[in-house]
Amino acid sequence: MKWNYGIILCCSFMLHIAVYGQQKKVKFYASADTKQIMLGSYFTASFTLENATGTNFKPPLFSNFNRLSGQNTSTSASAINGEWTRSITYSYILQPKKIGKFTIGSAKIKVGGKTFASKPLTIEVIKPKNSSASTQEDLTEELGDKVFIRAEINTLEAFIGQQLVLDYKLYTSVGLDNYNILNESAYDGFFAKAIRRYPSQVIKEVVNGKQYNTKIIRRVALFPQQAGTFDIEPAQISVSLGTGRRFFFGNSFNAHELATNALSIEVKSLKNTPPDFSGGIGKYTTNAAIDKRQLSTDDALTLHLAISGTGDIKRIQAPALGLPDTFEVYEPRIIEDKSYEQDGVIIGKKTFEYLVLPKAAGKYILKPTFTYFDTDSMKFVGLKPNAFNIFVRQGNKGDQTHLNPSLDNNGDQIRGIKASTALVRNHRSLFGTTTFWSLLCFPFLLLGGVFIYKRIEEKRNGIDQVLLKQQRANKIAQKHLSEAHQHLKEQNPRSFYNGISRALLGYVCDKLKIPLSELTKNNVKEKLQSLNVSHQHINKFMQTIQTCEMALFAGKDNAEAMNETYQNALSSLSDIENEIGKG
Repeated sequence: MKWNYGIILCCSFMLHIAVYGQQKKVKFYASADTKQIMLGSYFTASFTLENATGTNFKPPLFSNFNRLSGQNTSTSASAINGEWTRSITYSYILQPKKIGKFTIGSAKIKVGGKTFASKPLTIEVIKPKNSSASTQEDLTEELGDKVFIRAEINTLEAFIGQQLVLDYKLYTSVGLDNYNILNESAYDGFFAKAIRRYPSQVIKEVVNGKQYNTKIIRRVALFPQQAGTFDIEPAQISVSLGTGRRFFFGNSFNAHELATNALSIEVKSLKNTPPDFSGGIGKYTTNAAIDKRQLSTDDALTLHLAISGTGDIKRIQAPALGLPDTFEVYEPRIIEDKSYEQDGVIIGKKTFEYLVLPKAAGKYILKPTFTYFDTDSMKFVGLKPNAFNIFVRQGNKGDQTHLNPSLDNNGDQIRGIKASTALVRNHRSLFGTTTFWSLLCFPFLLLGGVFIYKRIEEKRNGIDQVLLKQQRANKIAQKHLSEAHQHLKEQNPRSFYNGISRALLGYVCDKLKIPLSELTKNNVKEKLQSLNVSHQHINKFMQTIQTCEMALFAGKDNAEAMNETYQNALSSLSDIENEIGKG
């Protein structure tokens, strides 16, 4: 009986996967574990069908390659963020016949009477360099170009809030038994989040005429938090070499430390943003839904607008609906704010709920629009997910006309109308009056005021503006802290943490004479240390800035944490100001 239950449960589970897969978008694509290969080597070409069951698979012609193995078939089912994906893969191991650039044509498969075709693959075959096989004695020498690691990022120029993808990629032409990341950059100026799901298979690549097996060993998503130029320091890893075949794992031999290249990222802020820009930078999609299409002026309409994309989702503000004055729109609230991994990047999702009250009957079209900056086209893009036709009928509550009390029937409030009028000449002269002397002296007072104003401006221009900012740094910072405290009372976490960050960063820029574009954690520490500020106060100051950066990204709204951050900011500014004053 237990076996019967197990079989039923297993069949139900597999049926659920199959049915769910049919509801998702069908994908059929080709892939290879290399784009460039040396003559005499081999590679794997694969054709994968996702979320469907196919029939009558037809591979392409491999006219320029020898087929060493295949067709090999494998199936898999996986769940990511609660969504199941089922796939079947047809693979071939191929060896090129000659040098050149060759195209592997499309494979075809039928799904429910429809034929799907994969995109062609392009493989470049190059001449190998003359080299002898590695021996155990070779492995004891300097590694040279046998094993190295690179830090590779998708762009070196970015905007505040844009997602950057940083890969630590290992290249090897010898056997590796193991590898371990010893340390990595602090990512100053960025909010960093490790990506756990990314392509981690071994890929063949040719670098400077030599073939390597490559593997991404770590991927990090970076979100710039401020404008400027920021350095990503080299990461160090340890690798254990082996003497087996030229793949990633062989027999353990000895350990070596490797370092990546350093990277320099230029972060810019957007200029000339349109009025309806909502803070999104990257790639986004939207979806909208309403709870009713017909209502009366006594009813309220609820609209949900979901925004998903690759940028810093915490920077997205609720878009304006652009409704006429015949509608009253309440302040939208956030009902969903989360992030998840998809296709090797971080996807953020935020859903806003709008409460809309019509004030007049009629037919209307509701067109919510979300405007973001597309980092591929470098243009602002307006997304209009859905257009809703709304019919509003007159409700039971009619408009009431309120009369002015001064126009009621109280006869005492209405003066009588004179039956006759008469003109009387005024014999009073303007000469010698206060008005006369005021008009006479006004030009001289105006000229004197202009002269005094110019003298004051000349004195101001003679003052070193940088020195003036330095002298007023604490006063300006305290003003920003006061504004942040008001946001704390209103329980507005985003404005609060922005205010604290503005106060602290503005203070160090003005006080330490650091341009905002050159502001980094390292040069702030160095400047404060040069002014003999204690390590304890420096660490507390830097920790408060870090807390604000993390809160802005992670959406912290705990009142106790906000109050603690405010007190830390107050005491940090006071302590540093006192120590600098003593110096």
